[in-house]
Parts: sequence; structure tokens; C-alpha cells
Amino acid sequence: RDKAKWVLDYTKANGVMIGRGAIGKPWIFYEIKENKTISTKKKKEIILEHLTQMVKFYDKYGVVMFRKHLHTYSKGLPNAHSFREKINKVSEFDEAKRLIEEFF
Repeated sequence: RDKAKWVLDYTKANGVMIGRGAIGKPWIFYEIKENKTISTKKKKEIILEHLTQMVKFYDKYGVVMFRKHLHTYSKGLPNAHSFREKINKVSEFDEAKRLIEEFF
């Protein structure tokens, strides 16, 4: 977030390229736009919206596909290993949502 602001200020460019940094941290766009670190509540909202859109597009298989994103989103957080063990067995939207709400 700070680096993007610095680059924009320094170069006077109209935008910056985010690239692969957004894969495990899609809230980076929010942080840059709002110029602040994301709250835990907002992060959870984004994660749940991502899950919802995956299921909307891929139907029930969206939950299974979304698990890989949850691995990245939970990286470095306390009890992430336990969360991943649980989420890897989930294929139902409601159960995935419940685990996400509890963990994040």
C-alpha cells in the first residue's frame, strides 16, 4: 500500500500494476484505494464475497476450488494449520462460510 502510493507520487503515473501480489491478498486494492490497512472485519467480508462469487460461477464445485485461496489467505495466521485441516474436508457452502466466519 505505501509503496504504491510512493510510486504514484514519485512518477505522477495514473496507476500501478499490482500483479501476483493480489493472488493471496486481494484486499490490496481496497488498501491502496482507501490508503489504510484493512480491518479484520473488511477482510472477512472480502473473503466471504469471493467464496460467494466462486459458488455463483462454479456452483457447488466453487467451494472445493475456493479452498486453495483459503490456504493463501490464512497463511501466517495463528491456528492456520488447524483451519486448513478442517476446510480441506468441506464441500458445502454453509459449512465453508461458518468456518471462515469463525477463523477470520
